[in-house]
Amino acid sequence: MKPIFNRSSANPILTPQSMPFSAEAVLNPGATEHDGEIVLLLRVEGTSGYSSIHVARSHNGVTDWKIETKPLLKHGEARWRYEKWGCEDARVTFLPEEGLYYIAYTAYSPAGAGVALAKTRDFTRAERTGLVMSPNNKDACLFPQRFGGKWALLHRPDAGGGVESIWIAYSPDLAHWGYPRCVLPEGSGAAWDALKVGAGPPPILTKHGWLLLYHGVKGYAGQLIYRVGAALLDTEKPHKVIARSPRAIFKASELYESTGLIPNVVFPTGMVLRGEELWIYYGAADTCVCLATVGLQDVLNTLEEEPERARETT
Repeated sequence: MKPIFNRSSANPILTPQSMPFSAEAVLNPGATEHDGEIVLLLRVEGTSGYSSIHVARSHNGVTDWKIETKPLLKHGEARWRYEKWGCEDARVTFLPEEGLYYIAYTAYSPAGAGVALAKTRDFTRAERTGLVMSPNNKDACLFPQRFGGKWALLHRPDAGGGVESIWIAYSPDLAHWGYPRCVLPEGSGAAWDALKVGAGPPPILTKHGWLLLYHGVKGYAGQLIYRVGAALLDTEKPHKVIARSPRAIFKASELYESTGLIPNVVFPTGMVLRGEELWIYYGAADTCVCLATVGLQDVLNTLEEEPERARETT
């Protein structure tokens, strides 16, 4: 398969050395556009080993990043006991109905990893909702609209026995979540995504349905390899899968992706649609932040229709 993603010549666009303070890693950024700039919500692992979420802004989305030294979401604050060990892997969605940006992130504590939400108007401060799904659960992202009066959230619970698939939950108020359905099960056998799958950036609406990028994991001799696939979800019922890429469409190949704290990891968490091109912001080797671009239609062309028996029908 011919590569369809184009890596930025500036990669890695952010490294631990880019931070205005000491850091071990910068990775897995949420991404959006605000006030004429690209805004990234960076997971920054400090030298103590704990992660907080910092804001970075750039006019061109590639260089000249302005990075806030004060975290937008800081781990270890007394009021937020389930974030004692970290605020991690933010995904950001603008909700036009609310006029606010919502941040879904992983709250990490001695209790495990859970899904938390916060909201912000301008990324100078954030108001936490706090934990909305109990551990172990992560890789959450919001859709930007309601479905039948309910908001929708993708997430990845640990079902036990090594089963880790993408699920959806619905909510009338962004606080109380239910109506669970499994959206995208992990692959089977020797598939590239057979070990686990998790949502990447928040899905974007196309004329064909909601486009979701996701990470898939396979184990090789005890080593986990993270790659990227795509799926198309129904416009009105996003728990229904219309199509899915039968193979990985993006994988580690550059030195900054294959060497680092955890080698052979590409982990997309931010996506911005600019015209007909997707700008994908991703963590590489759990160490640095990178950028790749790809045509929207090129991604859609990788999808194959899911067999009817594999689809959710209601």
